Amino acid sequence: MNTVEYLKLGWCELCLNVADLERSLGFYRKLGFNEIEVATDEGWAVLEHANLVLALYRGHIKENLINFRGGDVFKIAEELKSSGLELADEAHIEEDGSAGFTIRDPDGNAIYFNTHPGEGEV
Repeated sequence: MNTVEYLKLGWCELCLNVADLERSLGFYRKLGFNEIEVATDEGWAVLEHANLVLALYRGHIKENLINFRGGDVFKIAEELKSSGLELADEAHIEEDGSAGFTIRDPDGNAIYFNTHPGEGEV
């Protein structure tokens, strides 16, 4: 079994699809989360607690996922494929200039890798 010794994946966020952003913000504030950035009019918020970054999305994602951001997604994709992992979709560049791809763990959970212009290596 091939493994990747060390690969800079970027920073990690847990991304949750929420039905009611304001209600979810209230819930996570009561748990002690602090706001990093909130755009309720756009349907998203990023919070943190200790070393966990939590992104809440209303209508932007189809499923809850782990998101690694800021890494060289094309290099990461090639390294993961060479280690024997299957990509759910190939690394690609979006219209907005961001790049990304998805893999799934053995239980089908989505792990999304992406980088927006200015965040890291696209």
